[in-house]
Amino acid sequence: MELLLIGCSRKIYRIERDDVTINVRHEDGRYKNTISLSGNKKKDLSYKEPLTGRNFLIENAARDEKSGEMIGVRELEEVIVTAKSENISERNGIILLGFIITVPSAILDSRWQLEILPILSIGADTIHFSSIAITGIDFKKAQSKGYLKYEKYLRRIIPDEADFYEFYTDLPNLVLFLERNLPESRILEGINNNELKSEFGISEKQIVDHYVREWLIERNEKRKREKDLYFNKYVRIPRIRGCRLDSVIKDINGDFAYHYSQEVVASKESSKLRLNLYGTIRDQSGLAVRLKPSDTLQYNVSSMISFIDTTARYKKKTVYRRMSSNINASIEFKPGKYKIDPALSSNLRQLTIIKDTIGKIINNDELVLDSLIITAASSPEGYYSNNKILSARRAGAIKQYLQEILETGKDESFTIINGHLVSENNDTVKNEKKLHIVSKSIPEEWSELLRLIQIDQNIVEKEKIIGCMDIRNPDDRENAMKIYRKDYRYIKEYLYPALRKVDFTFHLHKRGMIKDTIHTKELDTVYQRGVAYLKERRYSDALKILSCYEDFNTAIAHMSLGHDFSADKILSGCNETAIKVYLQAILAARRDEEDQAIQYFKKAKKMDISMAYRGSLDPEISYLINKYNLNEDLFK
Repeated sequence: MELLLIGCSRKIYRIERDDVTINVRHEDGRYKNTISLSGNKKKDLSYKEPLTGRNFLIENAARDEKSGEMIGVRELEEVIVTAKSENISERNGIILLGFIITVPSAILDSRWQLEILPILSIGADTIHFSSIAITGIDFKKAQSKGYLKYEKYLRRIIPDEADFYEFYTDLPNLVLFLERNLPESRILEGINNNELKSEFGISEKQIVDHYVREWLIERNEKRKREKDLYFNKYVRIPRIRGCRLDSVIKDINGDFAYHYSQEVVASKESSKLRLNLYGTIRDQSGLAVRLKPSDTLQYNVSSMISFIDTTARYKKKTVYRRMSSNINASIEFKPGKYKIDPALSSNLRQLTIIKDTIGKIINNDELVLDSLIITAASSPEGYYSNNKILSARRAGAIKQYLQEILETGKDESFTIINGHLVSENNDTVKNEKKLHIVSKSIPEEWSELLRLIQIDQNIVEKEKIIGCMDIRNPDDRENAMKIYRKDYRYIKEYLYPALRKVDFTFHLHKRGMIKDTIHTKELDTVYQRGVAYLKERRYSDALKILSCYEDFNTAIAHMSLGHDFSADKILSGCNETAIKVYLQAILAARRDEEDQAIQYFKKAKKMDISMAYRGSLDPEISYLINKYNLNEDLFK
């Protein structure tokens, strides 16, 4: 056995020395350019003369036509000439790769295992495909023998779920002792009672501990700890997990060939793909030799995105001279009071937001602030007459507070001089007219309360409370709501505070604009985002945006996802171009309408000759070109 292993090892090293490797080529198919040159294997005979011991090689011979001499003829092995680069297509966001792996018989041996790993390069990233294994019958037997030994070792380990008393104690004697000295014990049934003691004062636990085989527990734990050690001892070459193919060969009569196919999800980097095969030979002793990587196969991936229309798209926009902006602030007041206290609750933060908003508008060169309307609202709590006065006074207090800040110059970004807002940054008057600050009030915000009640899920008597809204008098209306005490308590605690608010409405106009409206165009950034998704091969995301435009790029998104009917319908309404007609040829070919597809293709060629060369990249058109010799005119 040792001599066999030594001979096997030497053979492996010779393979490494001679740079023998795995061959890979593109798959044969109707779109491939593989040329096969076949011939019979050589039939030379060798002869050894018995007397002299000299070796002679007997070859086939043929007479030379010119000299008349007999010349030896040697027939070559089969030769396969393949292109290393191939054009393939991406369809429905998927690229289907196919290639033939050929393993020379020189690296096949019944005592070896060959693992082949295909690796695809996409830009800077790599994808490891599932490997394939070619295992010699003797190697497989040795590997299986090792696994049988390891499985035998595992069977000697007592599993964790095994019954403790049955496996780790002297059970017959334990049962006998308990029956004689502690018959009331139920520990063997899983019920422990350590308070039980025999007439000699021995507890239940002490009895069990006496009959436990500690040495057996220790041995079993040792076996569990040494599982990996024994696995490596018995199984020198583990089975390869996740294999695409694990083929066991009994007799080696020639090369081994395997057709490998793999789907790859398209990405923005997948226009060019490179594939290499990496092989490793292992023998029964665990010796491993890496083979020289195979030649590189390159795939040029064609897709519909090369036809994308990158023309910028604009949309109409109406610019209005006058506009308004609204912000809401929750400024709180003490009960029954209307003076502003910045230190109360979150008032300081809310007032700062208002001042910052005014500052941003004033320092905007395109806008002029005409007026500021302050609207204060109250909740229905209390009498309507009191709330009416209180809300008006609170609105007036906020107006006065802002005017004092602006006119005294307490804000760093702007101030008011003679009613005009002035920027402190450049000392330039930003407003052509005086700033009007107007205060308004809403005594009780019943409409907003109704909206909040309708959407709230915590109100039990919702329909009855909504019915109270039909009562004309506000005070009677609230009293009617109080009948439903639990709901009214909830409304008062959680909904009323949201009604005590102050709205600030800014009325502005465009600086220097005279007309009330101007119609202009601006870049459609939403459409541009859809086109960007299309370029990145994010077809579904692109279609979500482009579907409402129904233009040429929408058709490309549909074609890329296999929505041929939708694509054809949209293309029929697009402008007549060579690219449009070419795409119609592809769609017709997909419907197996060859005559229609040929007409479209010839028409596209006539409009733009480059379509003839593009046809070789798309399988639907390439097939027709080869079948009907449609590009014959290019070579005349």
